[in-house]
Amino acid sequence: MPYLRAVMWIWMVLCSALVQQVLAADQVSNVGMLSLSTSGEYVVPVAVWYPTSTAQTEWQAGPYLIHATRGAPLPPGLHPLVIISHGSGGGEFGHADLAEALARHGYIVAAPRHLGDSHDQPQGRGTDQQIIGRPWQAVATLDAVLADPRLAPAIDARRIGMAGFSAGGYTTMVMAGAKPDMSLIVAYCSAHADDHELCDPSAEKKTVVTRPGWALPVDKRVRAAVAMAPFSVMFDAKGVADVTIPLRIYKASDDQVLRNRWNTDHLLSLLPASVERGEVAGGHYVFLAPCSETLKAAAPAICNDAAGIDRSALHARLNAEIVDFFDRKLPPQP
Repeated sequence: MPYLRAVMWIWMVLCSALVQQVLAADQVSNVGMLSLSTSGEYVVPVAVWYPTSTAQTEWQAGPYLIHATRGAPLPPGLHPLVIISHGSGGGEFGHADLAEALARHGYIVAAPRHLGDSHDQPQGRGTDQQIIGRPWQAVATLDAVLADPRLAPAIDARRIGMAGFSAGGYTTMVMAGAKPDMSLIVAYCSAHADDHELCDPSAEKKTVVTRPGWALPVDKRVRAAVAMAPFSVMFDAKGVADVTIPLRIYKASDDQVLRNRWNTDHLLSLLPASVERGEVAGGHYVFLAPCSETLKAAAPAICNDAAGIDRSALHARLNAEIVDFFDRKLPPQP
């Protein structure tokens, strides 16, 4: 009889665990969404994705098809938070598929539109409004999400991550503790005048201070980060010395916008071997979500990949890897 009771107890425990797993899977099977705006000096719109058990709907946000139910309730419990920072000239929906993938796995995801470096307000591109303003907007996004009465009770503030692409990769590295040296951009362009993507006349503006005394923020809340094709010619060994959080850094195999040798590969050479590395086939913009036909017609340069590259299949793997990274590096806290 003691043996039978022990077997029954083990069986009940296993069944209970299985039920909890099924319930958890049900809770994160769908995606909800809401919008908010930051406050204070750095006011930007923010799109927020999150897990929900409510039936999912689809809708258009400009040229983007969004798979999320607006205003759906959040499930009970605490959830990790990930900030996504878009590339220069982008917007909050440029990595919607990654946001949705994270939300399906229990994450709350906030993506700001970096005003001054966005598709609708690019006036700060190539100035300190881009280099310094972006990280401040990321800080403002964190502040706003953690203060929002709809979201704050559902966020585990001990489990905050960040992901970014291109200029958003730069922004992510700054939030991870890196400090840029703007003189390195001038030096790079003096030596690489043939780099017409990076060293156009606007590159000279990066040395112009539009706000004297404007300094980068120091924010310790991000605990793990992913940078995709990060803009990083302005970092040196001293500049990344304070980066100690877990990192995963991706490069595109044929990046013609931010040359790997002087950006992603350069950054990785400055960082410890423990930093996780990833590579995807294609050019710089392959990290953007697969494009709709509308967006392909409007912006073919960021949508059309080389022959043989299936962006949808690539993103299925990429998104799964990023979810796995944050699962490992932002584990539940006791």
